[in-house]
Amino acid sequence: MPQSSSSPSTPLPAPRPLAGSSGGEARSAGGSERPSVLDTPPELPGCESFRMTLREFERTSERLEFWDARTETAWKVRNVYLPHEVPTHRLTWLASRIASVRGSSIDCYGSVSLSRREATGRRRWVMHADQIVYLNRPRSRPEGPVVRVGEDDLPDVVLEVDHTTDVRRWKLKLYQECGFPEIWVSVPDETSVRKPGLTIHLRDGDGVDGAGGGYRVSGESRAFPGWRTEEIHRALTEAPLSGMAWRAIERVGRELGAREGTRPDDDPLTRSLTASAREEGRAEGFAEGRVDGRTSGCEAGRRAERADAVRALLRARGIEPAASFADEPGLRAGAPLETLMAAALACTDEADFHRRLRGPSARPPP
Repeated sequence: MPQSSSSPSTPLPAPRPLAGSSGGEARSAGGSERPSVLDTPPELPGCESFRMTLREFERTSERLEFWDARTETAWKVRNVYLPHEVPTHRLTWLASRIASVRGSSIDCYGSVSLSRREATGRRRWVMHADQIVYLNRPRSRPEGPVVRVGEDDLPDVVLEVDHTTDVRRWKLKLYQECGFPEIWVSVPDETSVRKPGLTIHLRDGDGVDGAGGGYRVSGESRAFPGWRTEEIHRALTEAPLSGMAWRAIERVGRELGAREGTRPDDDPLTRSLTASAREEGRAEGFAEGRVDGRTSGCEAGRRAERADAVRALLRARGIEPAASFADEPGLRAGAPLETLMAAALACTDEADFHRRLRGPSARPPP
């Protein structure tokens, strides 16, 4: 990391335009400049600032919160703790679970650079997000670890973790100005700067660079339909996940699938597990059914086939069914295999599996 030539408390000079720049970041349709958040000095609580030239910036491998080309100044989080890192990695894991229920992939790119360029092509600023999520592969894929604001498709969700920082003071305004559609701000635990919880900021309206597209605080996500803030916070911070959290994940995945016309069997891994479970169940079930004779054996075989297929899927998920598993009323009632497999894919344990077969009235409230 290049050494700073001045301390964090050193006053910063006024911004100086790069070649080919008129100094204003945002413009109206008629070409006249309008106020930009970049017209004010960045306010990034929990961070320290220091001088960094373009050459130094291009050589550093350190994660920076923000870098401003005009003042050649960088900011980095002063202290990075485990509570700051957990939600970012957990979101990747959660997205993969939701994707398996939806039946199509969700891409999480991690902590990447969000960069804006001048008209000349030179960098204007670079900002880091803690996690970005694309629900569908972008038409204009980011090149490497950089999302070029104004050129690439913006992510559907940006996660910012405020453990020792506070994005509301300045960074959120820049997200708004650039038109990012949905920002999640997570305050992870009791040791954080503010009360734990998650806040969702949704962009309303249309416009270039955020014009007419201010943020409003929402109780649920737009990108992940129906996923409420308290459910997201629980899923990002709870270990292990409760049945309540798993049910929310299943609900959101199914809603996304209904919106896109996909289902769990469209996911390659789920489809493979289901096919393997069916084959195993078919072989074991009919072998067991033949013991009771041809007529009764067919019925017993079909019942055993369903039970063994579900048992195999539960085992693949790390749930070991009891020896009396096949004798439960829900399995003996002749439910379609697809219904059984869906319950086995979504349940948190064997008891939850049987509750799902008995119907919504037997499940604990969400």
